[in-house]
Amino acid sequence: MNKQSTEYHAARAFAWLLYVIAAIWLAISASWWAFSRADYGYPFWYEQMAISQHIDTYAPQHPVKRGFAQLPPEQHHRAFAQIVEAVHRRGTQLEDIHFVAPGYPVQRLLTTAEVRHLEDVRRLLAMAAWATVLVVPAWLLAALVLARRGLPGRAARITAVALLSGAAIVPLLVWGPKAVFYQLHVALFPADNQWFFYWQESLMSTLMKAPVLFAGIAVEITLLALLLLPLLYCGGLLLARRLLEKK
Repeated sequence: MNKQSTEYHAARAFAWLLYVIAAIWLAISASWWAFSRADYGYPFWYEQMAISQHIDTYAPQHPVKRGFAQLPPEQHHRAFAQIVEAVHRRGTQLEDIHFVAPGYPVQRLLTTAEVRHLEDVRRLLAMAAWATVLVVPAWLLAALVLARRGLPGRAARITAVALLSGAAIVPLLVWGPKAVFYQLHVALFPADNQWFFYWQESLMSTLMKAPVLFAGIAVEITLLALLLLPLLYCGGLLLARRLLEKK
């Protein structure tokens, strides 16, 4: 195989790898967006994870806020929905989220540290949204290259998929999901801003039964993303071929 042929195959392999990574990103982004519009299925997880009982146990131990455990499930659902709305910039302000428990005055749901953390989350999601805007043309460009030059060999594709899968799965197997979850927080959030909250000291953390709820959300996002991925993969190549045919 001469140098020109090697460069040709390397370009195809790179384009395919870029295309697959872009398709995975878009599948996860679309899945995340869809579930965010449905409050991540919180009412379902509320029942499945016995969050009501969790709130009954830990909310009364909060050093300042009172009566949150006395609220009906629908108000717990609403509190979570308001947090989602605020984090995704859909009108609600984090500082304005309150609850009214029988026999107590109006109370803010979130502490200053919790608001600061959720603002960090909001900024991170905004950055991810802008990244998605950039990924779309990269996905289409890679699809056009593949439609023109063809896919790399099966062995190369299997190897690339194995490497990508290993990069995602091995850390979970070696260190465990919880350790990976915490390490991601260390890496992604400002060092001076609190991101870990004990259930006894945080209605936000109690409401979410963190990090247990996040595991359920990760599963639902992943499952929908796996369903969307073949559509994005095949659809992008089909779109690219049609665009080339028009030229």
